[in-house]
Amino acid sequence: MNFRHDFAEMARDELTNYGINVSKDWSDDSVSLQFFQIKRRHFNSNIPYYVLYSQELLNKFPNLSPEDQAAIRDIEFRLNTCQTIEPYMSKGINALSIKKSDVMLKNWGIYHLHLEKAVIYKAYTNPNLLFFQAKGQVVHFIDVKPHPKGSGWFDRELLETIYQNWPNLLNFQKDLIPTETIEDKDVHKLTKKFVTFVPFHGGALIPSNLGVASSGDSIEAVRMMDNIFNRFALWEKQIEKDEENIRVEINRLHHPMPEKLNFSLIIEDNYFVAYEDYAQLKIRMFAIPRLLQSVK
Repeated sequence: MNFRHDFAEMARDELTNYGINVSKDWSDDSVSLQFFQIKRRHFNSNIPYYVLYSQELLNKFPNLSPEDQAAIRDIEFRLNTCQTIEPYMSKGINALSIKKSDVMLKNWGIYHLHLEKAVIYKAYTNPNLLFFQAKGQVVHFIDVKPHPKGSGWFDRELLETIYQNWPNLLNFQKDLIPTETIEDKDVHKLTKKFVTFVPFHGGALIPSNLGVASSGDSIEAVRMMDNIFNRFALWEKQIEKDEENIRVEINRLHHPMPEKLNFSLIIEDNYFVAYEDYAQLKIRMFAIPRLLQSVK
């Protein structure tokens, strides 16, 4: 019984289905961590979302090109109706390189979409991006801005727009005052390697998703993986402790009685389930985080 390994094998299969070459040398933790980070980029379209526009975007919308307006409306429609928005996502959504990872998403939970659908082997012709943030089943359209480069991926104006419209989406600490001055042009580079407190309105902004580890991996992903793996370990101990009661239940159900219980991990109805291979007994453990549920 090794639910941690079973999960890693599931993650390996799904990453392969995304077209990612998963090395056989990767440890279970490495495979799982990459899986968590890739799933975070693939926005979950299994549930409907309500869309809110910032006042800044509402003011700007009439002056956008008809093509940009149509793309935004289509994105909103897809979010409302559980349709994938991946056609508008970057072509490198499955890139494993830390250098190519979405630091804005890792730190601030801000997604960006191109306002034209991706076409393989064809460069984007529209420079504009739609930036948005999700909270529960509400998607907040922040603004439309040109594709940033380099240090421009830290955009104080986006954070200011969020603060003015939905301050609850930010981790703003008014009583936390950074002792070092950080110029905006340096924030993007710093947030690639560790958590950076950004001076903001007399206090400090802490990355909404807790930032990145020194490895460049998302701390949010690390915490989620650790939480799930810890719960697996607790369930494994509980199942071993309850073996006698489990055998009584197997007997009651008139299932074949295995000489040795052999549980493996399966997923059923968005729950992690311990499945006894021989007796075909199922024990529902706990719900899968929404982030990990299959994307349409």
